[in-house]
Amino acid sequence: MGRLENIIARNRGGNRPPERVMVMIVVGLVILLILGLAVFTDLGVPADDEPASPRLQQQPPHVDGVQLRRTPSGH
Repeated sequence: MGRLENIIARNRGGNRPPERVMVMIVVGLVILLILGLAVFTDLGVPADDEPASPRLQQQPPHVDGVQLRRTPSGH
């Protein structure tokens, strides 16, 4: 019975999950970390401390490249 016990002990494995599972878990955590940082960071938002340039404040309003102007009301 010694040989059968050796085979069973060899095939039983340890308490650690297989290496492939560990690699998949680490890759998944890295992807979740990247997605979380992308969602919760504000890299594209301009800072409120910077004053707006006067040129931007004087432009008339526009929608999709079409400028909206009022007609002169004196005629």
